[in-house]
Amino acid sequence: MNSPIKINTTMVPVSGRIPEDLYQWLSTTPLEGATTVSDKLRVAVATLKRLQDGDADYNGALAMHRDLVGNARRQLAEMEPRHGHSEVLSTIMEHAPAISAALTSAQIKSLPDAIKLEDQLTQRSLQLAEGLLRQAITRQARAYDGQVVIKNAQSLIELAQMIYNNSTRANQGGLNG
Repeated sequence: MNSPIKINTTMVPVSGRIPEDLYQWLSTTPLEGATTVSDKLRVAVATLKRLQDGDADYNGALAMHRDLVGNARRQLAEMEPRHGHSEVLSTIMEHAPAISAALTSAQIKSLPDAIKLEDQLTQRSLQLAEGLLRQAITRQARAYDGQVVIKNAQSLIELAQMIYNNSTRANQGGLNG
């Protein structure tokens, strides 16, 4: 995770004890921008604060949620030369942090705020669904499992077909009625 620690921050010495397994994990886990255990502890505490406080603005929350999936993103990037690229995972990893960020940064103080959040989440969720359904057009999705979308989208496809059929009938009835 990116460290939100300011360069000009005054440091305060802290003494404490942590279990050996946590110390081993902390000392061996690579954290961006941190090399020593003290650096890593600062990043860990700053990250905990960021998670506890949440980010009140969407862009800050989006950065935080993208950081949270950074490890999976890096691991998938390492796999790509051997196993190819998954458009399905890319689509999900693009939209999921944005949906989470909208929820994390939401400031719902009135009905218009709730309506705005509802619209934002619905729009982003449907963009995700659209991106996934595009992968169901061909026989094989651009995914590690080429059938993953079609296997999991049957109910959604049926619902979309029903909506389409109902809207078509309503439009035809309106023209003839």
